[in-house]
Amino acid sequence: MIASPLPMSCRHILYVAHGAECFIQEAAYSILSLWRQPDGRSYEVTVVTDLPERLIALVGADPRLHVLPLEQVRRDAWRGSLGYIHRIKPLAIQWAARESTVSADDLFLYVDSDTVFTRSPACLFEAVAQGNIVLNEREGGLADSRHQTRSHAKLYRTASRHEFNVRGTPRHLGADLGLWNSGVIGFRAAQLALFDETVDLIDQIFAVLKIHTVEQVALSAVLQDRGHPLRDSGDVIFHYHNFKEFRQDLALFFERYGHQPVQARLARWGEVDPVLRSRPKLAFNALPKWQRKIRKWVGRGWQPLAYPWE
Repeated sequence: MIASPLPMSCRHILYVAHGAECFIQEAAYSILSLWRQPDGRSYEVTVVTDLPERLIALVGADPRLHVLPLEQVRRDAWRGSLGYIHRIKPLAIQWAARESTVSADDLFLYVDSDTVFTRSPACLFEAVAQGNIVLNEREGGLADSRHQTRSHAKLYRTASRHEFNVRGTPRHLGADLGLWNSGVIGFRAAQLALFDETVDLIDQIFAVLKIHTVEQVALSAVLQDRGHPLRDSGDVIFHYHNFKEFRQDLALFFERYGHQPVQARLARWGEVDPVLRSRPKLAFNALPKWQRKIRKWVGRGWQPLAYPWE
């Protein structure tokens, strides 16, 4: 691995967590997963949230933890005239990065709240330093994913029929467009304009196609148009976006340990590790559809793991 010349103070991890308590708990648990890593306390962490006091109560104060309070007025403005909730994300990332930037060489790693660090993110920062944009994972192409869900089918039809202004040029979103999950976005301070371009494309797409993944589609299109080399975050970060049941686990975890010192939560972190707790559901979903239907019909759907305290 090539050593980066940048000091650790120029490496930032960003979160955006607003709305229900479950999102604050997700962000808090993700921060704890970072701090469990050998170098975890060396990164600057910035969280944009509308519940700053609650977040601090869950993770404790730390000199490298910075909270940007998200007021309702700003939040409403960021949703835009069409009220698209995920439009907030690129604008909040941009705001957090600008508030945190020390120099144009600063490196940023945004992660969704429903993530955990399974090992040090140092290699992801190295990839960004070497010119890559780091994203969570590629979820297929515009054309080859059109049969997966109704939303994918609607996206494919809309992309075929409509022209959008992508970075100043009217065009269709090509069938070869790679669709990337934006649960992780690694970038440099000098690349912040890509979020302005993403918001502009979000507004155009959402006006004719109201699906919740428009933000990811717009970002994917902007990055493809810019020609940036893209790489996934690999096994460094586990994104449990398809395991919403983990919110119940988190609620029990913080109910049980939330009033104890932060070190206790760090020590007990693995008791509800989502990598492990998601395995029964993932194994069940990997079965053929007909088998899943039969198992559900006879009451043998997937079962969650027992808690260690039971």
